[in-house]
Amino acid sequence: MRKIFLVEDDPGIRETLEILLTDEGFLVQSFGAVAEFSNRDKSILPDLFLFDVMLPDGSCTDLCRKIKGNEDSMNVPVIIMSAHAELKDISYECLPNDFIPKPFDIDDLLLRIDETLR
Repeated sequence: MRKIFLVEDDPGIRETLEILLTDEGFLVQSFGAVAEFSNRDKSILPDLFLFDVMLPDGSCTDLCRKIKGNEDSMNVPVIIMSAHAELKDISYECLPNDFIPKPFDIDDLLLRIDETLR
């Protein structure tokens, strides 16, 4: 079973994504903030990181940069979602494998996750 680490501060979006991704056969571990994500068991690597850009205690671009700069996790794909930023705004800080603007179409999100994991 493929694992996704989801970082999303909006409880409604986080819960919806958890249900949707679990129904699609993914094992989802979700976090509501940078601090919560930073305190995870770092010995466990997911198959994909799915991050919201704006978080209450930091930015996912910092998380992305750390992941891409770490030898153990640098090959794990990162997808960033945002309602406020665009890829050109964050690409100088981190180059995610994909960028999904919010609001997003659920079928498109699933398709892009599938394509990223291939």
